[in-house]
Amino acid sequence: MRTIVLTIMAACALVQAQTPVPMVKTQPGFYRMMLGDFEITALNDGVVPYATHQVLPKATPNQITAALSAMALTDPVGMSYNAFLINTGTKLVLIDAGTGGKLPDSPFFRGTGHLMANLRGAGYQPDQIDDIYITHLGPDHVGGLTLGNARAFPNATLHLPKGEMDLLLHPDQAPAWTKNWIPFWTDLMEPYRKAGKLSIIDRDTLLAPGIRSMATHGHSPGHTSYVVESQGQKLIVLGDLVLLAAMQFADPTLTSAFDSDPAAAAVQRQRVLALAAQENDWIAGGHLSFPALGHVRGQDGHYTWLPANYETITRP
Repeated sequence: MRTIVLTIMAACALVQAQTPVPMVKTQPGFYRMMLGDFEITALNDGVVPYATHQVLPKATPNQITAALSAMALTDPVGMSYNAFLINTGTKLVLIDAGTGGKLPDSPFFRGTGHLMANLRGAGYQPDQIDDIYITHLGPDHVGGLTLGNARAFPNATLHLPKGEMDLLLHPDQAPAWTKNWIPFWTDLMEPYRKAGKLSIIDRDTLLAPGIRSMATHGHSPGHTSYVVESQGQKLIVLGDLVLLAAMQFADPTLTSAFDSDPAAAAVQRQRVLALAAQENDWIAGGHLSFPALGHVRGQDGHYTWLPANYETITRP
Protein backbone atom coordinates (compact mmCIF):
# COMPACT_ATOMS: atom_id res chain seq x y z
CA MET A 1 0.00 0.00 0.00
CA ARG A 2 2.82 2.36 0.94
CA THR A 3 4.47 1.65 -2.42
CA ILE A 4 1.26 2.56 -4.27
CA VAL A 5 0.90 5.83 -2.35
CA LEU A 6 4.50 6.80 -3.06
CA THR A 7 4.03 5.98 -6.73
CA ILE A 8 0.92 8.18 -6.92
CA MET A 9 2.72 11.04 -5.13
CA ALA A 10 5.65 10.80 -7.51
CA ALA A 11 3.31 10.83 -10.51
CA CYS A 12 1.51 13.91 -9.16
CA ALA A 13 4.82 15.68 -8.59
CA LEU A 14 5.86 14.85 -12.15
CA VAL A 15 2.59 16.25 -13.54
CA GLN A 16 3.02 19.42 -11.48
CA ALA A 17 6.58 19.83 -12.67
CA GLN A 18 5.48 19.45 -16.29
CA THR A 19 2.54 21.89 -16.04
CA PRO A 20 3.62 25.19 -17.63
CA VAL A 21 3.40 28.29 -15.44
CA PRO A 22 2.39 31.35 -17.50
CA MET A 23 4.77 34.29 -17.41
CA VAL A 24 3.46 37.68 -16.26
CA LYS A 25 5.44 39.72 -18.80
CA THR A 26 4.56 43.09 -17.27
CA GLN A 27 6.44 45.48 -14.98
CA PRO A 28 5.05 47.41 -12.00
CA GLY A 29 4.20 50.83 -13.38
CA PHE A 30 4.41 53.09 -10.35
CA TYR A 31 7.16 54.22 -8.00
CA ARG A 32 6.92 56.37 -4.89
CA MET A 33 9.27 58.73 -3.10
CA MET A 34 8.93 61.51 -0.56
CA LEU A 35 9.91 65.10 -1.28
CA GLY A 36 9.78 66.78 2.11
CA ASP A 37 6.13 66.40 3.15
CA PHE A 38 4.93 65.69 -0.40
CA GLU A 39 4.46 62.24 -1.86
CA ILE A 40 5.67 61.90 -5.45
CA THR A 41 4.41 58.95 -7.51
CA ALA A 42 5.93 58.28 -10.90
CA LEU A 43 3.46 56.62 -13.27
CA ASN A 44 4.44 54.77 -16.43
CA ASP A 45 2.24 54.76 -19.52
CA GLY A 46 4.41 52.36 -21.52
CA VAL A 47 7.80 51.94 -23.17
CA VAL A 48 8.45 52.42 -26.89
CA PRO A 49 11.72 51.47 -28.63
CA TYR A 50 13.33 54.26 -30.66
CA ALA A 51 16.33 54.17 -32.95
CA THR A 52 18.68 56.82 -31.55
CA HIS A 53 19.21 58.58 -34.88
CA GLN A 54 15.44 59.12 -35.08
CA VAL A 55 15.49 60.97 -31.76
CA LEU A 56 18.80 62.82 -32.13
CA PRO A 57 19.40 63.26 -35.87
CA LYS A 58 22.50 65.43 -35.42
CA ALA A 59 24.36 62.81 -33.41
CA THR A 60 26.98 60.98 -35.49
CA PRO A 61 27.01 57.17 -35.72
CA ASN A 62 30.28 57.12 -33.74
CA GLN A 63 28.75 59.30 -31.01
CA ILE A 64 25.73 57.04 -30.80
CA THR A 65 27.76 53.83 -30.65
CA ALA A 66 30.12 55.17 -27.99
CA ALA A 67 27.36 56.63 -25.79
CA LEU A 68 25.14 53.56 -25.92
CA SER A 69 28.06 51.20 -25.33
CA ALA A 70 29.08 53.19 -22.25
CA MET A 71 25.58 52.65 -20.84
CA ALA A 72 25.41 48.99 -21.97
CA LEU A 73 22.53 49.89 -24.29
CA THR A 74 21.79 48.81 -27.84
CA ASP A 75 19.62 50.37 -30.51
CA PRO A 76 16.69 50.75 -30.54
CA VAL A 77 16.55 52.12 -27.00
CA GLY A 78 13.36 51.71 -24.99
CA MET A 79 11.93 55.14 -24.19
CA SER A 80 9.62 55.40 -21.18
CA TYR A 81 6.45 57.47 -21.30
CA ASN A 82 5.94 58.93 -17.83
CA ALA A 83 3.65 61.15 -15.78
CA PHE A 84 3.96 62.29 -12.17
CA LEU A 85 1.43 62.48 -9.35
CA ILE A 86 2.00 64.98 -6.54
CA ASN A 87 0.16 64.48 -3.25
CA THR A 88 0.66 67.61 -1.15
CA GLY A 89 -1.54 66.29 1.67
CA THR A 90 -4.37 68.64 0.72
CA LYS A 91 -4.28 68.47 -3.07
CA LEU A 92 -3.67 65.74 -5.65
CA VAL A 93 -1.94 67.03 -8.79
CA LEU A 94 -1.18 65.07 -11.95
CA ILE A 95 1.54 66.36 -14.28
CA ASP A 96 0.75 65.07 -17.79
CA ALA A 97 -1.81 62.41 -18.60
CA GLY A 98 -0.25 59.79 -20.86
CA THR A 99 -1.57 58.60 -24.22
CA GLY A 100 -4.90 57.15 -23.12
CA GLY A 101 -4.15 54.24 -25.45
CA LYS A 102 -5.01 56.48 -28.38
CA LEU A 103 -3.32 56.05 -31.78
CA PRO A 104 -2.33 52.42 -31.09
CA ASP A 105 -1.33 51.85 -34.73
CA SER A 106 1.34 54.56 -34.61
CA PRO A 107 4.87 53.20 -34.01
CA PHE A 108 5.39 56.16 -31.65
CA PHE A 109 2.59 55.04 -29.30
CA ARG A 110 2.39 51.27 -29.73
CA GLY A 111 2.47 49.56 -26.33
CA THR A 112 1.34 52.61 -24.35
CA GLY A 113 -1.91 53.40 -22.56
CA HIS A 114 -1.17 51.98 -19.10
CA LEU A 115 -1.23 55.17 -17.02
CA MET A 116 -4.77 54.78 -15.70
CA ALA A 117 -4.19 51.18 -14.58
CA ASN A 118 -0.96 52.23 -12.89
CA LEU A 119 -2.67 55.18 -11.21
CA ARG A 120 -5.18 52.76 -9.69
CA GLY A 121 -2.43 50.30 -8.88
CA ALA A 122 -0.70 53.07 -6.94
CA GLY A 123 -3.79 53.40 -4.74
CA TYR A 124 -5.53 56.39 -6.34
CA GLN A 125 -8.67 56.90 -8.42
CA PRO A 126 -9.14 59.29 -11.36
CA ASP A 127 -11.91 61.20 -9.58
CA GLN A 128 -9.50 62.09 -6.76
CA ILE A 129 -7.31 64.25 -9.02
CA ASP A 130 -7.78 67.97 -8.26
CA ASP A 131 -5.56 69.52 -10.93
CA ILE A 132 -3.77 68.43 -14.09
CA TYR A 133 -0.76 70.42 -15.29
CA ILE A 134 0.30 69.78 -18.88
CA THR A 135 3.89 70.28 -20.01
CA HIS A 136 2.91 70.46 -23.70
CA LEU A 137 0.46 69.06 -26.24
CA GLY A 138 2.41 65.99 -27.30
CA PRO A 139 -0.19 63.22 -27.76
CA ASP A 140 1.73 61.09 -25.26
CA HIS A 141 1.20 63.82 -22.65
CA VAL A 142 -2.47 64.67 -23.26
CA GLY A 143 -4.14 61.68 -24.94
CA GLY A 144 -5.24 60.29 -21.58
CA LEU A 145 -7.32 63.36 -20.71
CA THR A 146 -10.52 61.82 -22.10
CA LEU A 147 -12.37 58.53 -22.20
CA GLY A 148 -14.43 58.73 -25.35
CA ASN A 149 -15.98 62.19 -25.21
CA ALA A 150 -15.89 62.41 -21.41
CA ARG A 151 -13.29 63.75 -19.02
CA ALA A 152 -11.11 60.92 -17.72
CA PHE A 153 -10.56 62.95 -14.54
CA PRO A 154 -14.08 64.23 -13.78
CA ASN A 155 -13.22 66.49 -10.84
CA ALA A 156 -9.95 67.94 -12.10
CA THR A 157 -9.18 71.38 -13.48
CA LEU A 158 -6.97 71.17 -16.55
CA HIS A 159 -4.14 73.72 -16.74
CA LEU A 160 -2.60 74.32 -20.16
CA PRO A 161 0.33 76.65 -20.99
CA LYS A 162 -0.72 79.68 -23.03
CA GLY A 163 1.75 78.95 -25.83
CA GLU A 164 0.12 75.55 -26.31
CA MET A 165 -3.42 76.92 -26.14
CA ASP A 166 -2.51 79.50 -28.78
CA LEU A 167 -2.00 76.64 -31.24
CA LEU A 168 -5.69 75.81 -30.86
CA LEU A 169 -6.96 79.38 -30.75
CA HIS A 170 -4.94 80.59 -33.73
CA PRO A 171 -4.45 77.60 -36.03
CA ASP A 172 -3.74 79.93 -38.98
CA GLN A 173 -0.63 81.13 -37.14
CA ALA A 174 0.43 77.72 -35.82
CA PRO A 175 3.50 75.92 -37.22
CA ALA A 176 2.78 73.67 -40.18
CA TRP A 177 3.61 70.47 -38.25
CA THR A 178 0.74 71.12 -35.82
CA LYS A 179 -2.04 71.39 -38.40
CA ASN A 180 -3.05 67.73 -38.43
CA TRP A 181 -3.08 67.54 -34.63
CA ILE A 182 -5.37 70.48 -33.93
CA PRO A 183 -8.68 68.52 -34.21
CA PHE A 184 -7.23 65.82 -31.92
CA TRP A 185 -6.18 68.40 -29.32
CA THR A 186 -9.44 70.33 -29.56
CA ASP A 187 -11.47 67.18 -28.86
CA LEU A 188 -9.38 66.55 -25.73
CA MET A 189 -9.81 70.08 -24.38
CA GLU A 190 -13.50 70.51 -25.17
CA PRO A 191 -15.02 68.48 -22.29
CA TYR A 192 -12.93 70.45 -19.78
CA ARG A 193 -13.79 73.78 -21.41
CA LYS A 194 -17.52 72.98 -21.40
CA ALA A 195 -17.35 72.04 -17.71
CA GLY A 196 -15.55 75.30 -16.84
CA LYS A 197 -12.48 73.24 -15.90
CA LEU A 198 -9.92 74.63 -18.35
CA SER A 199 -7.36 77.15 -17.11
CA ILE A 200 -4.49 78.83 -18.95
CA ILE A 201 -0.98 79.22 -17.48
CA ASP A 202 0.20 82.57 -18.83
CA ARG A 203 3.60 82.97 -17.13
CA ASP A 204 5.91 81.58 -14.46
CA THR A 205 3.57 81.51 -11.52
CA LEU A 206 2.67 79.80 -8.26
CA LEU A 207 -0.11 77.36 -9.17
CA ALA A 208 -0.66 75.73 -5.78
CA PRO A 209 1.22 75.77 -2.49
CA GLY A 210 4.61 74.24 -3.31
CA ILE A 211 4.03 73.96 -7.09
CA ARG A 212 4.93 76.56 -9.71
CA SER A 213 5.29 76.68 -13.47
CA MET A 214 8.56 77.42 -15.26
CA ALA A 215 8.50 78.37 -18.94
CA THR A 216 10.91 76.19 -20.94
CA HIS A 217 9.68 76.94 -24.45
CA GLY A 218 11.46 75.31 -27.36
CA HIS A 219 10.49 71.67 -27.54
CA SER A 220 7.08 73.15 -28.31
CA PRO A 221 5.89 76.78 -28.41
CA GLY A 222 4.56 76.69 -24.85
CA HIS A 223 6.56 73.83 -23.33
CA THR A 224 6.46 74.27 -19.55
CA SER A 225 8.28 72.52 -16.72
CA TYR A 226 7.01 72.42 -13.14
CA VAL A 227 8.89 73.01 -9.90
CA VAL A 228 7.69 71.20 -6.78
CA GLU A 229 9.06 72.25 -3.37
CA SER A 230 8.52 70.99 0.17
CA GLN A 231 10.58 71.34 3.33
CA GLY A 232 13.60 72.70 1.47
CA GLN A 233 13.61 69.92 -1.14
CA LYS A 234 12.90 70.65 -4.80
CA LEU A 235 11.89 68.57 -7.81
CA ILE A 236 11.90 69.91 -11.38
CA VAL A 237 9.54 68.02 -13.70
CA LEU A 238 11.34 68.49 -17.03
CA GLY A 239 8.70 67.42 -19.51
CA ASP A 240 10.57 66.70 -22.75
CA LEU A 241 13.73 68.74 -22.15
CA VAL A 242 15.71 65.48 -22.13
CA LEU A 243 14.56 62.57 -24.28
CA LEU A 244 17.62 60.33 -24.33
CA ALA A 245 19.60 60.23 -21.09
CA ALA A 246 22.50 58.29 -22.59
CA MET A 247 23.41 61.28 -24.77
CA GLN A 248 21.66 64.52 -23.87
CA PHE A 249 22.98 64.80 -20.32
CA ALA A 250 26.56 64.51 -21.49
CA ASP A 251 25.89 66.85 -24.42
CA PRO A 252 22.86 69.12 -23.80
CA THR A 253 23.42 70.81 -27.17
CA LEU A 254 22.15 67.68 -28.94
CA THR A 255 18.71 68.63 -30.16
CA SER A 256 15.75 66.36 -30.76
CA ALA A 257 13.95 65.62 -34.00
CA PHE A 258 10.78 66.47 -32.10
CA ASP A 259 11.85 69.98 -31.02
CA SER A 260 9.79 72.70 -32.72
CA ASP A 261 12.59 75.21 -32.03
CA PRO A 262 15.77 73.17 -31.53
CA ALA A 263 17.99 76.12 -30.59
CA ALA A 264 15.57 77.36 -27.93
CA ALA A 265 15.09 73.83 -26.58
CA ALA A 266 18.87 73.42 -26.21
CA VAL A 267 19.12 76.71 -24.29
CA GLN A 268 16.37 75.65 -21.89
CA ARG A 269 17.88 72.19 -21.41
CA GLN A 270 21.24 73.70 -20.50
CA ARG A 271 19.63 76.28 -18.21
CA VAL A 272 17.54 73.80 -16.23
CA LEU A 273 20.25 71.16 -15.93
CA ALA A 274 22.69 73.78 -14.67
CA LEU A 275 20.14 74.92 -12.09
CA ALA A 276 19.39 71.37 -10.96
CA ALA A 277 23.08 70.51 -10.65
CA GLN A 278 23.91 73.69 -8.77
CA GLU A 279 21.12 73.28 -6.22
CA ASN A 280 21.18 69.47 -6.05
CA ASP A 281 17.51 69.37 -7.08
CA TRP A 282 15.64 66.23 -7.95
CA ILE A 283 14.57 66.05 -11.58
CA ALA A 284 11.85 63.97 -13.25
CA GLY A 285 11.70 63.35 -17.00
CA GLY A 286 8.78 62.59 -19.25
CA HIS A 287 10.89 60.10 -21.20
CA LEU A 288 13.77 59.14 -18.93
CA SER A 289 13.99 55.46 -18.05
CA PHE A 290 11.27 54.73 -15.50
CA PRO A 291 10.91 55.78 -12.70
CA ALA A 292 12.71 58.75 -14.25
CA LEU A 293 13.65 60.36 -10.93
CA GLY A 294 17.18 61.35 -9.95
CA HIS A 295 19.83 64.05 -9.74
CA VAL A 296 22.48 65.41 -12.09
CA ARG A 297 26.08 66.38 -11.51
CA GLY A 298 27.63 68.95 -13.83
CA GLN A 299 31.09 69.94 -15.02
CA ASP A 300 31.93 72.34 -17.85
CA GLY A 301 28.45 72.18 -19.35
CA HIS A 302 28.30 68.37 -19.31
CA TYR A 303 26.14 66.38 -16.92
CA THR A 304 25.99 62.93 -15.38
CA TRP A 305 22.63 61.33 -14.62
CA LEU A 306 22.29 59.79 -11.16
CA PRO A 307 19.05 57.77 -10.98
CA ALA A 308 17.20 57.51 -7.68
CA ASN A 309 18.35 54.73 -5.39
CA TYR A 310 15.48 52.32 -4.83
CA GLU A 311 13.98 52.63 -1.34
CA THR A 312 11.59 50.12 0.23
CA ILE A 313 10.44 52.71 2.79
CA THR A 314 9.81 56.24 1.56
CA ARG A 315 11.53 58.88 3.59
CA PRO A 316 12.41 62.59 3.29
